[in-house]
Amino acid sequence: MGGAAPLPSLDSTSLAARISGSQLQLSWPQDHLGWSLQIQTNSLSKGLGTNWAVVPNSQLANQIFIPINPANGSVFLRLIYP
Repeated sequence: MGGAAPLPSLDSTSLAARISGSQLQLSWPQDHLGWSLQIQTNSLSKGLGTNWAVVPNSQLANQIFIPINPANGSVFLRLIYP
């Protein structure tokens, strides 16, 4: 008999962030595997928009490294349940 894979948590959570060299290290709880990390780069004057993009492979992990690019201006991130 095979065991069923646990479903991702439906509870909201926070991202933990830290700078590691020239990368931003983001992590979230292990029970949130399957959630997607989304990113958006806009100027501060524009703020949040609808142009969210999924960070590749973020659904398969609970930690990801994103290169820091000073040319991006403002970066907005969110973790969403698919």
